[in-house]
Amino acid sequence: MEVLLVIVIIGIMSAVGVGLVNSQSPERQLRQKAGQWQQMLTYLCQQAVLNNRAYGVELTSVAASVMVFEQPEWRVLSQWTQTLPTEQLTWQLTLAGRPMPLSPEFEALPHLVCYSDGQINPFKLQLQLAQLPDLYYEVRAETPWEITGGWHE
Repeated sequence: MEVLLVIVIIGIMSAVGVGLVNSQSPERQLRQKAGQWQQMLTYLCQQAVLNNRAYGVELTSVAASVMVFEQPEWRVLSQWTQTLPTEQLTWQLTLAGRPMPLSPEFEALPHLVCYSDGQINPFKLQLQLAQLPDLYYEVRAETPWEITGGWHE
């Protein structure tokens, strides 16, 4: 009986411990997803310089797509598109100080463009989770060669 009781207590403690370790607050989830966006955009700009071609990201109201410019048009890079976290996220895009309305369908032209010299067009991308209606994380490029991010309420 005592051994069985000890096993039950260890099982309960293990279940509680795993739950605490794996739990993620919505703030942490949002910061993690926004960090992935920031890293991916930085990586795209580095690839633009290395490959001497323009890369871009097109946004719709519910999805995102990574693209590369190959004469005479933009081509979708599906393997890179999968690396952008979009699940549970909503976003608002501002380009050159003006809010951009996002259509529900792709239009085959990117909103965010990394040029072959490493520059990126000025933008602000507000990322938000439904669980945090009053809090968002903003990824932005206020200078042509720097992508930054930060919390806003």
